[in-house]
Amino acid sequence: MAKKNKTPNLYDELNFARFGVISMHTRVDQSITHWNTEFAVNGRTFRIEAVTPQGRPHGIDTDALVALETLFMARDCPQDNWVHTTAYEVRELMGLANNGENYHRLRQSIRRLYFTSVIVGRKTTVAGSQRVAWDNVGVRFFEGLRYRDHDDDGDLNTLDSEATLSIRLGEQLAESIRAGISHVLDGHLLHQLEQPPARALYRTLQAHRRQDDGSLLSELRVPLVDWRHATGLTTDRSDLVRRALTAAHDELLANHYLESATIEGRGKSAVAQYVFADTNSADPALVVMLRQAGVSVARAATLAAQHPERVELALQFLEQRRLNAGGTVRNPGGLVADYLQNPEKYAVPAEFTPPAQARQERAARQHQKAEHEAQQQAEAHLERLDRASPSEQWESQRSTLQLILKKQLSSGQWAQLEALACAGEIQAVELTRTLIAATASSELKEAVAQLKRRLNPLLPLEH
Repeated sequence: MAKKNKTPNLYDELNFARFGVISMHTRVDQSITHWNTEFAVNGRTFRIEAVTPQGRPHGIDTDALVALETLFMARDCPQDNWVHTTAYEVRELMGLANNGENYHRLRQSIRRLYFTSVIVGRKTTVAGSQRVAWDNVGVRFFEGLRYRDHDDDGDLNTLDSEATLSIRLGEQLAESIRAGISHVLDGHLLHQLEQPPARALYRTLQAHRRQDDGSLLSELRVPLVDWRHATGLTTDRSDLVRRALTAAHDELLANHYLESATIEGRGKSAVAQYVFADTNSADPALVVMLRQAGVSVARAATLAAQHPERVELALQFLEQRRLNAGGTVRNPGGLVADYLQNPEKYAVPAEFTPPAQARQERAARQHQKAEHEAQQQAEAHLERLDRASPSEQWESQRSTLQLILKKQLSSGQWAQLEALACAGEIQAVELTRTLIAATASSELKEAVAQLKRRLNPLLPLEH
């Protein structure tokens, strides 16, 4: 790809990415305008029936769709589902060179996506029976389209790069994105991948390895017969499927997205196996924190993996913003996500406390509170023991006094202390109270000296 995208991440709706409607082929038989398929990947079964009057979506159509989904997200998911942009902006996000050929390709792409209609079936079991049923819904990529193009030798085939390009996303697609059923694609990786098949396969792999809890599988195994349908490969010849996949595998391996990619077995028993070369997996605790702030599952996992050191800072910033706004923040999940990705956009308030400092202050307060509570409990316990007999007081305080005085008194002095305490001449509870207070004020040495003189009045005074 000739240009690199300035946006670090791109957004893609998960369900549509899993349907396999857009073929990873760079060319397809455009005379095939109706087709259907059924396949299963990672425990999910799909039945797809599509009508494609302009030919099956393929090639750069993946890039065009992802660019428009990203723009929809960037505009805060407009309620009317319209994305108003320019062909220039879409082409930039796609990473294509700025020339007439690519505006022609973009025109073809958005028209293919606009004319495509799909019925998606979800497999279910009828309650109280063993019968299998399908819940079906009709979906479209785009439901509205307005653009300006140029007449080139009688063919309206090149988009005007600066004129307004307006596209209305399909209702199900837009609602799904709005509901957070999307995932973040690595924009840097997408723009490192030179060929559309590799980019399409990356998008498909990311969608199918994503679990419902937002975590990512480290490995994915799929029967080749199912994987052919999931990637939109139209041939049923195993050797041609392998050839198409191998070229994309090589790019994904070279760019360190995959650690390994193999196809084991032959014929209908062949299986595609992928091991992902993730270097940064998301900390589940950080994912939970982001989810609680309103970030979608898929986005939380991605952001936690990409910016683990800033998650707490972002959440603290959200809390500060809530305080300043009187408790209400519009789209808190979006604010946290944008803060993580674009921290330079946000000015930190003077009263803002960094998370590390806040944790230290919180820990100090908790420690102080715990000490105070422990002291209160100990004092209450001692007050109850004040009314006990001398021997009961000694038995209750023996271990505490031994802990404080074990290095201070000889065995003879300890025996003498026990005798005086049991006789009631020394109050064990009061002695404990005195020694604890002396320890807290760093005056234990003086308190022990006084105790020793009481045990033996002939001892000289210590200076």
